[in-house]
Amino acid sequence: MATDQFEHATFYLTKTQVDEIKELAKNNQISRSALVRMIIREYLAKQGRDKS
Repeated sequence: MATDQFEHATFYLTKTQVDEIKELAKNNQISRSALVRMIIREYLAKQGRDKS
């Protein structure tokens, strides 16, 4: 997805979180990277709502 502004964020995950993402991706037949992007988008959207 192209945007006017590029932002870079670093997220650190625990081993348990990584394992849960792998399992969710497998169960929902979606790539892990796509699932992580969805999780990050939701997290950032929530952060934006919390600041408002």
